Amino acid sequence: MDILCVGAHPDDCESAMGGTAALFAQRGDRVRFLSVTNGDKGHYAAEYISDPAALARRRHAEAIAASAVIGCEYRCLGLHDGEVYVSKETTEAMIRAIRGFGPIGKGPDLIITNRPCDYHRDHRYTAQIVLDALYMLTVPLACPDTPHLRRLPVVAYWQDGFTEHGPFQPDIVIPIDASIGQKVKAVCEHVSQFMEWIPYNAGSHDAFADFPSDRSEQTARIGALYRERARQVAMQWSELMPAGREYAEAFQISDYGDQPTPAELRRLFPTSGSAA
Repeated sequence: MDILCVGAHPDDCESAMGGTAALFAQRGDRVRFLSVTNGDKGHYAAEYISDPAALARRRHAEAIAASAVIGCEYRCLGLHDGEVYVSKETTEAMIRAIRGFGPIGKGPDLIITNRPCDYHRDHRYTAQIVLDALYMLTVPLACPDTPHLRRLPVVAYWQDGFTEHGPFQPDIVIPIDASIGQKVKAVCEHVSQFMEWIPYNAGSHDAFADFPSDRSEQTARIGALYRERARQVAMQWSELMPAGREYAEAFQISDYGDQPTPAELRRLFPTSGSAA
């Protein structure tokens, strides 16, 4: 299958659903991470304040390395960090990006992104751009330079804890015991974010408060954090989990894409939690 994972920033996909993405790749699916921005504001160092393009280059290299751990492709639309807005230009760029992944006229089987109620404006607008692009994917006169799709893909949201516009309601929970190590390793490839920027900005990220300075200790802390988050998902929706599994990621199907039957949903996702 062709699986397109869309995040606002270069580290969003692996941190939100890296375990499931690795299982897709192990299954033989073609997986692409698409970042809307180049991440050129996610730091504090003077060298990046004077030269944001240097940070963008660093983050691109980190994203390529993380994608290699997952076993997927990485692409970037190139918008500036913190400057994602819903517009004709961004919507058309998303239409072309979706149509251009997968067989001509078919596109991806599944698109995964964050819900449009996320805390970060870039995240919210990225999701809205994906949703705004969906119907137009099938319209021949919209972006006629790219072949239109003959059907809509399924769209899923990765799990979050926001409740202001309604709590996340999982339609499927994926055990990631077989790939949690890949997820942690991929996240740790984003050194500029998880070992520099987020600890610096720890006032809004309690999990990174009192972050150690030693790199090996940092890696251990990040690994423990993401394993615990995946454990909490598995515990919260244990009734949707196979017995004996400890780690999970959860997904909610959007109303705006194709609506899979329960059997189709199980075929789309790697529900066994392993490459087998």
